[in-house]
Amino acid sequence: MTYKIKQSSPLLWFFSFLTFLLVGMGTIIYLANNNVLPKEPKFLVFVIVATVVGGAFFLPRYTATAEIEITIDEDGIKRKCIRRFLLGSQSDLEMKWTDIEDYIFQPDRKFDQFKLHLKNGKKIKFYHDNGHDNKDDFRKFLSDFSQRVEKLNNADKDKQNDIKIGKTIYETTGGLILAVFAILIIVGLPIFLIAIPTKHSPNYFGLGTAYIGAIYFLVQVSIHRKKRKEYEDSFK
Repeated sequence: MTYKIKQSSPLLWFFSFLTFLLVGMGTIIYLANNNVLPKEPKFLVFVIVATVVGGAFFLPRYTATAEIEITIDEDGIKRKCIRRFLLGSQSDLEMKWTDIEDYIFQPDRKFDQFKLHLKNGKKIKFYHDNGHDNKDDFRKFLSDFSQRVEKLNNADKDKQNDIKIGKTIYETTGGLILAVFAILIIVGLPIFLIAIPTKHSPNYFGLGTAYIGAIYFLVQVSIHRKKRKEYEDSFK
């Protein structure tokens, strides 16, 4: 079966976002200082700034997105590049099921990651923007891939060619360290703001973003470490 997937590049996404935002805001400031852009009414200024910020989020959907086709069959997996990244040079790939050591699906707030570790040491991975979930076959691919792997593993009598499930960052020692840091953020920020009051109002947007990120990470650590235990217990 063939799946059409919109592949994303986090690096290109952030580069495109920052470039458009900085150029747009810099242009607004320049025009305002030279009396080309009116400073009143406030509503007009808000609309102009909001348009630039919105454009900064919208542009990367095109500059940081490639289109690929992944085909799964009895022999293995094939990846064909339909539309490459800007200035990119991706090549088509083909591998047998027996070439794969393990696979990892790592969810994220913005960019989910799918990775294959091959037995020759090579790593193949791609990112997928959550905003494209309903616009391509990525979720269908994940479901069918895991089912195919389970079927192959069940048919492998001597277990020599079993495809394992690799560890996400949430299941590693580094993930635990980041989880502790996330807890410190959740607990420490309110204490810090109360203990050291300032004349200026806190940046509630920044605080909210930090809290959401910390909570999301802690939830993922809990979910994935529980799944890892169940997975490893299945071999006992």
